[in-house]
Amino acid sequence: MKVNYLSKRDAGQLLERIRRFSWAERIDAGKPRNVLRIMEDDFTLYRILGYVICERGGAIFPTVHEEYNRELLDRIPALVVDMGAVPHIARGADVMRPGVRSIRGDFKEDEIVVVRDERNLKPLSICIALEGSEKLREIEKGRVAKNIHHVNDRIWRLVRDLRHLIERRQSP
Repeated sequence: MKVNYLSKRDAGQLLERIRRFSWAERIDAGKPRNVLRIMEDDFTLYRILGYVICERGGAIFPTVHEEYNRELLDRIPALVVDMGAVPHIARGADVMRPGVRSIRGDFKEDEIVVVRDERNLKPLSICIALEGSEKLREIEKGRVAKNIHHVNDRIWRLVRDLRHLIERRQSP
């Protein structure tokens, strides 16, 4: 693991890359300062403007930690799943259509979606949609989303364990 701060130029470039996504368009910032980068073998975490963002395999997405990313997670379309699917998705299973109770928001194939449980609407995982929301409403079975980050995976545990670094005060 390697931990460092990005230069102002690199931080600005990262913010521009992140703002291309619909869930991050309204992130308010002039020039971000003190962008923390935590590099692991197969993913990189960034603390930028108080949010914790992950980059893995070319995909950029917020982590499922609501204390840092609630605002971003609320902007992403969601699949609400029944409670029977929760333990499987929390262990990294892909989302199957029979477990999806409702679809919140519109999305296209290969876009990021949040999976939430139906009782508390807590985010369980970040997935890549295998079908668009229109087609998803019509089909009745099959895989509909590929799980790329979930509660209690390596990313989630690293954010939890490095909370002291992530919550370190950012100077103006």
